[in-house]
Amino acid sequence: MKYPEQSIIAMDNNTATLVLKMSRELIWFAGHFPDQPVLPGVVQLQWAEHYAKEILSVTGAFSGMQRVKFQQLVLPGQHLELKLEYKRDKQQLWFQYLNAKGDVSSGRITLTESDH
Repeated sequence: MKYPEQSIIAMDNNTATLVLKMSRELIWFAGHFPDQPVLPGVVQLQWAEHYAKEILSVTGAFSGMQRVKFQQLVLPGQHLELKLEYKRDKQQLWFQYLNAKGDVSSGRITLTESDH
């Protein structure tokens, strides 16, 4: 299982809010700390980009990130809310993950269109 089970709870042209279920069977938990599996931060970045492209039809390639903060560990069994907002004029994807305790991670991903 590559991506978590998800449901869209809100969406418009440039924003979406999803709920993601963190199943223990997700490949990203395997081997990332044997005593307490956690979801790597780089995976959170990749998922934000993936869901933005899938749900908001965002295009472009990853070219950088800004103001990325990881505030809580993501553990198997949790439900996360993922808020996405694409600023088309700046080609920036703003993301925020939350759980029942509050902010988990947030930041901005810059995407650029390919020349070829």
